[in-house]
Amino acid sequence: MGRIILVQHCQSEHHINEMSGGWTDTPLTELGRRQAEIIAKKLRDGLDSSEYILYSSDLLRASQTAEIIGEQLGLDVNINKELREINTGYAAGKTKEWASANRNPRTGSSFDLDYQEFQNGETWRQFYRRVCDCLELLYETNKKNLLIVTHGGTLAYITAWWLQFSEQMLGTAYFSASPASISVLTRNAFNQNVLEVFNDSSHLSLLN
Repeated sequence: MGRIILVQHCQSEHHINEMSGGWTDTPLTELGRRQAEIIAKKLRDGLDSSEYILYSSDLLRASQTAEIIGEQLGLDVNINKELREINTGYAAGKTKEWASANRNPRTGSSFDLDYQEFQNGETWRQFYRRVCDCLELLYETNKKNLLIVTHGGTLAYITAWWLQFSEQMLGTAYFSASPASISVLTRNAFNQNVLEVFNDSSHLSLLN
């Protein structure tokens, strides 16, 4: 096992109704479901699903994406709460306007790993450690390749974990993917961890 396919969840209600992200739990839109179906068909045609185990965040926008993919690939969805987006504390379920007005003040203009954006939420350092701990466990306990449906921030930090970023390196680099995109992490003949594909959304042209 040396391959991880990452799918960023498809369009969710929070994308179109001015709600904040993070732990706000909203379902897929109709467009989001169509996006998930296209991703599922692409994956079905491009890989041997018997070589993969499917994991998903428990938040609706990810788990509903994963259910559509799993149905096409004949895979059960293994729900893992640790694959959630960063914990936004009291901002969960609130509007973007509320979040903008109620986030904790920053102490500087540079990225701060220990900044807690919202009361009762996670810092970025806590978030990264959660993601790393989760992926270490999944990677070590599964003999099959991993297919993971998750969120933008989580996908970025899974990628950073794969490339063995130190916490300090997170201050100067980030991996920004898009909803309904596919990324692929592999290993090469030199036993190096490789970011083979990132933020591939070419399949979405089928929506036009």
